[in-house]
Amino acid sequence: MSHLNFFRDELNPYELSQPDKETFLLDQMNELTRWHKQYCKEYDQLLNGTSLRPPYSNLEDIPYIPTSIFKEFELKTKASDDAKLKAIQSSSTSSGIPSQIFVDEDTATRQKKSAQIIFDSFLGVERRPYIIFDAMETARGKRTLSARGAAILSLMGYASRFFFVMDLVDGALVLNEERLQEAIRCAKEEGHFIAYGFTYILYQAHEQLSKKGFQFPDFDNRTFLIHSGGWKRLHNIAVDKQKLNKTIATIWGISSQQVIDFYGLVEQSGVIYPDCPWGYKHVPYYAEIIIRNPHTLSPQPLGEPGLIQLMSLIPRSAPNHSIITDDIGKIVSIDECPCGRRGKAFQFVGRAPKVEVRGCGDVYVEENKR
Repeated sequence: MSHLNFFRDELNPYELSQPDKETFLLDQMNELTRWHKQYCKEYDQLLNGTSLRPPYSNLEDIPYIPTSIFKEFELKTKASDDAKLKAIQSSSTSSGIPSQIFVDEDTATRQKKSAQIIFDSFLGVERRPYIIFDAMETARGKRTLSARGAAILSLMGYASRFFFVMDLVDGALVLNEERLQEAIRCAKEEGHFIAYGFTYILYQAHEQLSKKGFQFPDFDNRTFLIHSGGWKRLHNIAVDKQKLNKTIATIWGISSQQVIDFYGLVEQSGVIYPDCPWGYKHVPYYAEIIIRNPHTLSPQPLGEPGLIQLMSLIPRSAPNHSIITDDIGKIVSIDECPCGRRGKAFQFVGRAPKVEVRGCGDVYVEENKR
């Protein structure tokens, strides 16, 4: 598999047109499917239960497995030493069972590079003070790491300095205003910063700051506040993306476009989907999205909502390279987004009804609202 070095330094992640991307991706996905079939016996058994075998003639034919399977089984593609595998866990939902994805050193390196080149496209490459609206404990873990912790770490490469501005007190996250002021002093010296927080946690912290009358309007257009996950809780209190962006942007005196939501799953860590200035999410050339009819599982036409299927060339140590989620989305354009990024542009619509809700972060907010 060493010849599957799919990153192309001369390309930005959104440079290939959809036809060119599909040609490139099909060969790579066929080879990757063979790899997992050879080295993961459970995946091999799953494929043996279908009528299709590699090579596949188009991307829509490549098998996919539901994300729920990673809650029930420890799927490993055993071409490397098990002792070197690290588990990344999603939230533990009402079933009490988190998804668990095993990652080897090669896959982890690919995840890191992928997140970097995607964030480069949206944030630029400059290092800035990094304000983390979470507790330091979230980003720790030698053998296991939560998806929220992985998201925090994915932005560390952009940090000139970093500040965890919340503390974990009796199981609840509490804003540390003294540490936040220290972070702001550092950020003011440079004129900009980046910040990350799980969506609900970020909103909760800024709602507190807003009620106390805090405003910090001294930052330029290289300032970005990034968040992911947690929309279910916000929807329950009638907070949509527009209100969240306005609440956060007003405090910092920045544009709402500098508050960036990204979609991502622990089942495909490394491939993230930030909002572009037009509010659409984009797929890099080494990944793909297919929207499937919830009843027939056939591909949906442009503009029609359905279940989100995701593909990625990154996973080597577990067969999570082609998965179908319980999320609903729709393709809004192909090679035609006003932001200039090519390939498919899509919108995340929400969770499918009557399914177990699976968040991409921890269940901190669900456990602590009781």
